[in-house]
Amino acid sequence: MSITPRTWLKLTVQCPAHQADAVAALLASCSSGGVEYGYTGFEQDVSQEEISVYLEPDDSLDDHLQTINDFLEHLRRQDQTLSIPAPRTEVIAEEDWNATWKKEFTPFAVTPGLIIKPSWESYTSSPGEQVIEMDPGQAFGTGHHASTRLALQLLKPLFAKPASPDSILDVGCGTGILAMAAALWGAKRVVATDNDPMAVEATRDNSRRNQLNDIIQADITPLNEIDTPFPAVLANITADVLLAMAADLVRLVNSGGHLILAGILAGDQEAEIGRRFQELGMITIEQPHQDEWVAFLFRKT
Repeated sequence: MSITPRTWLKLTVQCPAHQADAVAALLASCSSGGVEYGYTGFEQDVSQEEISVYLEPDDSLDDHLQTINDFLEHLRRQDQTLSIPAPRTEVIAEEDWNATWKKEFTPFAVTPGLIIKPSWESYTSSPGEQVIEMDPGQAFGTGHHASTRLALQLLKPLFAKPASPDSILDVGCGTGILAMAAALWGAKRVVATDNDPMAVEATRDNSRRNQLNDIIQADITPLNEIDTPFPAVLANITADVLLAMAADLVRLVNSGGHLILAGILAGDQEAEIGRRFQELGMITIEQPHQDEWVAFLFRKT
């Protein structure tokens, strides 16, 4: 008996770059998998961006398509000068998933001095550059999103301090980019957790690929089952999940340690995150923005 391959509807939106993160947030809310950004280099100036999402052809598909189209129409009405064409759609078989974007995913600087190189591409590093070779598999996460860049922007300076963190907890590790960066920058032990087994497997594979598997331990251990606090904790997830995890995230930071949160939209989410974590005794040290996203660096008193 033959088995019909699983299929996905790939939906791609082209929009002005300054609206890309708002569009990505909306698309992500319609899918459990995440989104793909058009592949541009670090701080590269582009006027248009493309964001793609993979939607399951189930009973909720029509509702998701209506939500997406309503949101794009709302953006057009807000600013008549915006050029947002109708989304493009394409049916993708699961086994062809990676092939649809591999051809466009090329080496790029995710932050100054740190290069993300897909496993199928060659790259010759310049003096002083560090390179992470990776294959996202089906876990999503290539480092192009602003929240990843903001988290890395806050993480790297911690390793320039006299008392740099020797161990890190990365919550919601995805494909392992933050965990691998922490290991490259000096962490002796990184514990990476995620509730998605595909993400854990991708982090393990990428850690082995970069000879960092002796440093990075990736598993699906729930946060409330981790007892030992860390000098630094990272969580690049979404604001609602960060709020739900708030007490455990704070509990797992050493006194005097740091907590980095990303995946937060500026505005209401930003205010709520700041207020909640300050109530739990954290002090805001930095709060950088990129486009419509914000990240926080807290210190525990």
